[in-house]
Amino acid sequence: MLNDDSEISNTHVETVLKSAPKAFRFFLDWHTACAGCGFARFCTLGDVVNAYQLDEKKFLQEAKDLVVQI
Repeated sequence: MLNDDSEISNTHVETVLKSAPKAFRFFLDWHTACAGCGFARFCTLGDVVNAYQLDEKKFLQEAKDLVVQI
């Protein structure tokens, strides 16, 4: 279970994609290219927030909800 925003922020995109079938839709809905990116194993969710200049709190909360549903 993920306890805080820093833990989810440090989670790799590939981990999220492998752990939750809805993750592909999540990344597409946020208009990122993460679902098909070759760097997914290296990038963290925090990196995605920075690269795409997303609303950090909302993005990380939605990601946390997605991962916790597993």
